[in-house]
Amino acid sequence: MTDKKKPEDRVNGAQAQNENRMQREFHPRSSHSQAQRQRILEALRRRPQTTEDLRRIGIFQAPARVKELRDRFGYVIETVRVTVIDRESYPHPRAALYVLRSEPQGAGQ
Repeated sequence: MTDKKKPEDRVNGAQAQNENRMQREFHPRSSHSQAQRQRILEALRRRPQTTEDLRRIGIFQAPARVKELRDRFGYVIETVRVTVIDRESYPHPRAALYVLRSEPQGAGQ
């Protein structure tokens, strides 16, 4: 005799898997693009951020995420070129400083 799952068991199992998947996607340390965009917005709402600042919070492709926020979601984010001195005292001329100028209507703060 084979052990077959009832249809409702399969549905409940799939639902549990989807719930687990959603929890992983929204974990604060997630590397998913959506989680990275959210961390960038939270940081920019506090103050302007350099590429180095964003790396410290786990954003290693900051230009790509900022472009997505601009092009796909309607955020107005200015890029100012600055010289940044890193922890080892090396200068990085023309590093990006991102400044959140405005948010699309309906964007939560």
